[in-house]
Amino acid sequence: VNACVDVVLSGVKLLQALGLSPGNGKDHSELHSRNDLEEAFVHFMGKGAAAERFFSDKETFHDIAQVASEFP
Repeated sequence: VNACVDVVLSGVKLLQALGLSPGNGKDHSELHSRNDLEEAFVHFMGKGAAAERFFSDKETFHDIAQVASEFP
């Protein structure tokens, strides 16, 4: 059994809620921090493309997911 639960929200609003502000974009094959998330978001959204990346830091991922789940 495989279950996937998506949270759909504004990426910009999520970055703001995390205290991040767009800077330079950079592709990361794997995310390790909030800064990596911000860089990957800017990199891909600047190109009008979506991307999925593995988040290696379990605690940081959980914190980000918690903030995202609080959006209406």
